[in-house]
Amino acid sequence: MERIGLVFVIACGLAFGVPQQANTPTLSEVDQLLLALSDITWFNNIRPLNLTKPQIERLIPVHERAYQQLERLIQEEAKELRNRKEEILKIREETSRGKSLPKEFQETIKRLERDAAQKRRQLRAQVVSEVATELKPHFTEEQMSYMVKRSKEVLESARVDVSQLKDDQLYALFVENVFLDARAPELLKEWRSKNLE
Repeated sequence: MERIGLVFVIACGLAFGVPQQANTPTLSEVDQLLLALSDITWFNNIRPLNLTKPQIERLIPVHERAYQQLERLIQEEAKELRNRKEEILKIREETSRGKSLPKEFQETIKRLERDAAQKRRQLRAQVVSEVATELKPHFTEEQMSYMVKRSKEVLESARVDVSQLKDDQLYALFVENVFLDARAPELLKEWRSKNLE
């Protein structure tokens, strides 16, 4: 499903389409500009919500709890890889010397990747559902309407058929792609300090 930050992707395409100048910017400068473009899209997505200070103060800890759950899963995945460290490094060395990748190892890695991806999808869906449910009573009808409308706009611009999607699904999509964005707490704090204090 396309992210709410579709405008960001378009902006990135435009940024990469610009001919290089004599003084090519460093990677960190480009990263900063791409991050700024992403922030612009994020702020543009929340501006119409007119979030209140209490709403922002509720969003930040909810986001942090959600990311703690995802972090625990990542730690479990890391443990699985650490348990296979010697095997991974041995096979890496062998393949760098031209040996064939053992079929059993290939199958094991594919299984691990498939299982990890499935667990992440399941946990992400669970977290999004929990967060959306927890936050919903704290939004006004106008805010809910905007989030649903904005999600529809983004999906339709990506040529996704939204006719079968319910408002709750569209709301959850907004929550996932805006409020559960990795930088949301930082951006919410900035928004609060510049607009509500």
